[in-house]
Amino acid sequence: MSRPRIGLALGSGSARGWAHIGVIEALIAAGIAPDVVCGASMGALVGAAFVAGRMAELRQWAEGMTWRRIARLTDLRLSGGGLVNGRQVVAFLEGLSISEPIESYGTQYAAVATDLSTGREIWLQSGPIHEAVRASIALPGIFSPVLLDGKWLLDGGLSNPVPVSVCRALGADGRLVLGLYSAGEIAGLAAA
Repeated sequence: MSRPRIGLALGSGSARGWAHIGVIEALIAAGIAPDVVCGASMGALVGAAFVAGRMAELRQWAEGMTWRRIARLTDLRLSGGGLVNGRQVVAFLEGLSISEPIESYGTQYAAVATDLSTGREIWLQSGPIHEAVRASIALPGIFSPVLLDGKWLLDGGLSNPVPVSVCRALGADGRLVLGLYSAGEIAGLAAA
């Protein structure tokens, strides 16, 4: 009998999502390694760092965060659907080496975004991981929408804030999907 596939669904929630880092570290320390990681918004960013093996670097950056460092990530503009274009966020992810194609990583990953025209969730499972994260964090009014594969995409938290359903659909055992809200609270194991 094969081992069940464990899923980790990381929720949206802006800066509170940094709490995902500590929860993931505790899971790994307890010997619980997820096979499928799905994230929306900030959960997509932290999940990408996990599958890319860059959690230590992300933690170090987050712990040293200052208003000046945050300001460097913003590229303000007054047109385009958001105050921040997002190029600096992409450069930040590339600087942490979180930029390879999603399908090249050893852990299955999906970032959730929202289709601007339909409001439906879109699962980003291929292509450069930093582009998927950028689409998933496109919070209306703050970050401009992203044009990806012919669709304008917005923040994944708008359509699926804790993507447990995506983990299940990607093959995680329904009884072993751990959903984390943005404050690092465990939403609980999904029911079978």
